[in-house]
Amino acid sequence: MFKILIKILIIFALIGCSALQQSAPKGEYRYVPITDRLKSLSEDDFASRLRSASLVCENEMLTVYVPSRALDEAGWEAGQNERRRYFKNCMELKGFERKFFSAQAIKREKTKEKRDFKDEDYIEKPRFY
Repeated sequence: MFKILIKILIIFALIGCSALQQSAPKGEYRYVPITDRLKSLSEDDFASRLRSASLVCENEMLTVYVPSRALDEAGWEAGQNERRRYFKNCMELKGFERKFFSAQAIKREKTKEKRDFKDEDYIEKPRFY
């Protein structure tokens, strides 16, 4: 009887500890423009600039030396960190900043895009009859 009580207490303790752990943050990182010149671009131009800058930085990032994982585990991990840091710095030099957007902010942005009416839209689709 005493063993069963101890097992039940251990199970409740494990369940309680796992419930208190923080879950991974919900959202994603996105690159946003820093310079005014990039902010003034249209969505399509901005997307093409972002894609080309990302590809250039990825290609340049591959030049950072990373030793073999089988030979040097710590060196491989340090090399991967250097590559990530190089990519972030390269993107910042190209005019893009990495920011975290929560899932709520992304959802708000999508609903705002759907609701965004311009004067021409009111003429074509009147909101009120």
